[in-house]
Formats: sequence, C-alpha cells, structure tokens
Amino acid sequence: MKIDPPGPSATPFNRPTKAAAASTSGVAGAAAPATGQVHAMPSAPGGSDFDAARVAAIREDIRAGRYEVHPERIASGLLASVRDLLDPGLKP
Repeated sequence: MKIDPPGPSATPFNRPTKAAAASTSGVAGAAAPATGQVHAMPSAPGGSDFDAARVAAIREDIRAGRYEVHPERIASGLLASVRDLLDPGLKP
C-alpha cells in the first residue's frame, strides 16, 4: 500500500518570530499585538456560571436513569449560538 505525504495546507500559518514582533512593536521580546475581537460569554441567571446543586441533581438523575435528553432543545440552542456568532447585533 502506498501512502502519499500530506499535501500543503490551503492557508499556511506563519507564526511571527520574536525578532519580527520586536521590530513592529519597538520592544525586544514583546509579542505582536493580537488581531480580532474577544466577546464575553453571557453568564447564567443569578450571576454564576456553575451551579453545584444542579450538577449534583443531574448526576443523580443520570445514575437513576431519569435523565432525558431533548435533541430539539440542544439543536435550537446550538443554532441560536451560531446565529449570535455570525451576527452578534441580530437578536430574535
């Protein structure tokens, strides 16, 4: 069986060297400025992203065989997340 070597990437990633970053920032060893945007994730109601009591209740339901998965709710939430990522200004 013949295995060909992997082809070149369609979009090669070129990591800037420290020398290149220093020449653009004027500071030796400094990292190049980041490009792009960072968005904060919405927090859960009540201000906390983690609810230990809810996790314990779900864990117990799974153990007891009572936990139900609702694929339509998962799909709806996933689609809403994708819509928000594609156009953060658009709200349903």
